[in-house]
Amino acid sequence: MSPEDFEALPETMVLRMVRFRCQVPGGRTDQITVITTLLDPKRCLARDIAALFRRRWEIETDLRHVKTTMHMDVLRTESPEMVRKEIWAHLLAYNLIRTLLWDAAVHHSRSPLRLSFKGAIQQMMALWPFSALSTSRRHLTVCYHTLLRAIATQKIPHRPNRYEPRVRKRRPKSYPLMTKPRHQLKKELRMASP
Repeated sequence: MSPEDFEALPETMVLRMVRFRCQVPGGRTDQITVITTLLDPKRCLARDIAALFRRRWEIETDLRHVKTTMHMDVLRTESPEMVRKEIWAHLLAYNLIRTLLWDAAVHHSRSPLRLSFKGAIQQMMALWPFSALSTSRRHLTVCYHTLLRAIATQKIPHRPNRYEPRVRKRRPKSYPLMTKPRHQLKKELRMASP
């Protein structure tokens, strides 16, 4: 926030405090307090705010899809300009896949939140060669609707109270890091072998 934006803020602000209990089976019951600018209790019911608060964990899943499923956990570029382009490319691809999920959900009467993001990527990659060979608009339309039908079959269960331990399943390999060009390392391997 710039100093000008900060100075433009009002001296005081009216806020609303909503308290509710959050009980997860097998866990303790917590009292949650949410502070919001949604002031009208008739238009924005406390239970709706509590439901929105509970859905916030879906953001964690979405971030995991961007980082892990789409392999953005390690950026491949080095210059700041290319890093920005790489991030924008990943976000564009993420939004396009979410649009596909939304279309599949609408066309097949499903909830877009209950369709698999990774499954959508796999279906898209499997059907890509058929659409790339298309020469007619009609064939492209058939390919698109086939893709939507395939994506709609990739359902995930509704797991509202799911929680997972933050641990790694696989251990990293104990190989040294690649610090020299591949051709130089190969040459050194050839020279070291008897």
